[in-house]
Amino acid sequence: MGQYHKVYNLDKREMIHAHEIGNGLKLLEQCGPGSDPTTSDAVWLLLANSNGRGGGDARPHPMIGRWAGDRLVVQGDYAEPTDPAFTETEGFTNISADVKAMLRAALVD
Repeated sequence: MGQYHKVYNLDKREMIHAHEIGNGLKLLEQCGPGSDPTTSDAVWLLLANSNGRGGGDARPHPMIGRWAGDRLVVQGDYAEPTDPAFTETEGFTNISADVKAMLRAALVD
């Protein structure tokens, strides 16, 4: 089995479910490399503060930069209240479908 992780934005109360963007749920299943976009790619684009100003940037998409400056936590389903950044995750909005569209538009040819 193993621990399944999700990415939570503490400021916007949003989250990414890795299965819904085409990744596994275990921590290292969500990191590259590979031919398909990963959860790591998604977080990197969501946190980008200045996309579209030079060569090598991602193709424009309104989701890029959405989380710039926000606090995030990657939390597994075995998390306990004594963990340093434990977060109660009820009520977070799942934006995975929008993130998947962003990855397709910005990265996939």
